[in-house]
Amino acid sequence: MLEIIVLTIVIVLAFIAASWYTNQRSQQRAHEFERELEIEDTEADDSFQQRFDALFDQELHSQDDATSDDERLTDTGPAEPDLFDEASESKETAAASQDEQAGQPQDWDMVIAFTIMAPESKAFTGKAVKAALEQHDLRFGDMQIYHRQTAGSQKQTLFSVANILDPGTLLPDKFVSMTTPGLLIFAKLPGPVNGMALFDDLLDTARGMNEELGGVLCDETREPVSDALLESMRARILEYQMAEQAESNQIPNDYFN
Repeated sequence: MLEIIVLTIVIVLAFIAASWYTNQRSQQRAHEFERELEIEDTEADDSFQQRFDALFDQELHSQDDATSDDERLTDTGPAEPDLFDEASESKETAAASQDEQAGQPQDWDMVIAFTIMAPESKAFTGKAVKAALEQHDLRFGDMQIYHRQTAGSQKQTLFSVANILDPGTLLPDKFVSMTTPGLLIFAKLPGPVNGMALFDDLLDTARGMNEELGGVLCDETREPVSDALLESMRARILEYQMAEQAESNQIPNDYFN
């Protein structure tokens, strides 16, 4: 009888020890998995920041060069904006990213953008941002931001909305606790539709979201949008489209010559 009792106790202790060891291993694996996810998220955010900063840094430089030849330029001239954070690291990252991507082919020639800024000393809540995005048929997708896409099975991005704060992401599971001083809404040309039509759609959406959020509609340098600015943007797009059309007409002529 005593032997049975001792054997039972040994079995129970062995089971407890095995359960404890299994639980410890499970917790260890869970911690390792969380660390891997954090590393992947950090790498993805850095990748987004590099592509996004490089894209806008190059576009803003090209805008400065083009505007300097136009009488529309004011005496003060536009200052180079910091689209995400005011820290110096952002500028260094953007410059480094531009150097890295200098030799890579790009699928865009021009960027048109607006910012939707919260009133001074205030911020947009994640709940309000989520409602505005869904109201305007913007869906979460590539680069962890929101996009308006063409209809049909072969969807193409028309324009996108990102957080103005580094690293620019808008994660659906973070809206409950998220606040932000502003959003960036932008499109790249050439796009899947006519450039002027794309600009009008982008502007209408920016105005609609701005009204719902109670913000201030601004340009990419965070200066309030004016009628003169909108006309200047339309003129740039029209000039780009004419140049693109002339180039496409030149290709067949060169082929036959």
